[in-house]
Amino acid sequence: MYVPAEVKQTILIQAIALLIIEIVLILAAIANTSTSVAWAYVVTGLLIMLSASAGFYALSKKLPPTFYISEMLGIIKTAGLTGDKKNSPADREFTRWTNGKRDGVSVGSTAPDGMVTTMTGEIVSLATFFEASDSSLLVLNFGSYTCPHFRKRINELHALMGKWLDRGVRFLTVYTAEAHPDDGWKLTYQYDNDAEYTNEKDFSFCYARSIDERKKMAQWLIEKKHFKLPVVLDSMENELLKAYNTWPIRLYIIKNSKVIYSGQQGPFGYEPDEIDKALRGMLG
Repeated sequence: MYVPAEVKQTILIQAIALLIIEIVLILAAIANTSTSVAWAYVVTGLLIMLSASAGFYALSKKLPPTFYISEMLGIIKTAGLTGDKKNSPADREFTRWTNGKRDGVSVGSTAPDGMVTTMTGEIVSLATFFEASDSSLLVLNFGSYTCPHFRKRINELHALMGKWLDRGVRFLTVYTAEAHPDDGWKLTYQYDNDAEYTNEKDFSFCYARSIDERKKMAQWLIEKKHFKLPVVLDSMENELLKAYNTWPIRLYIIKNSKVIYSGQQGPFGYEPDEIDKALRGMLG
């Protein structure tokens, strides 16, 4: 079953704490004195509070500030953590798009090329954006509108571009297969807290079956979220999604056609702030 590494970390912390609690209670039972029992309750309470704080604080640092608990519960439920784990929507979609792999293109590797369609309908090579003849940096962003984590990070992306564009850093978004369409890993009520939300009927999206449908979804993103980053469309064979292992979302930095920063697998590994740190390290 697919479980994000950050969620696994949180569960592991709870599991270790529970094991220690069990040992404490067993020792208290063996000692069988009122003092030992009292101390066992004190230690148990402290461990529960500390483990919960440590585990969920670490997880919260990976979430956007506007991520609501109802959205997290919806993701957990559909990920199979509370039901059919072997055939959950999460497992089916991650197997379909990533073949179970978490890693992206490694640092130092040649950035994979492929054909993309511009928003004006021109079909070009992704490599045309790399500008291998100079040393400029390209932040390569992969995502889709139906990924709630992606939508909630857009302001961070805009701030990132506003900070670094004048320093010669270029930005490009490759619009890929939808993360949570109605005919895939659907998340109920995921748009309710978005400013542009009107009603459920208006926010019913399926996988694009043509490049024109993918373009409409990209245009929806641009218009509804006032998305400022340049956008191109992945092919209907999802060539770049597979080559960069970007489903549902991922970030890269390219220089001279080489990968010099490879972001972690989304949703939780998708962190614009890490791009900012990397750029500061490269450009000062």
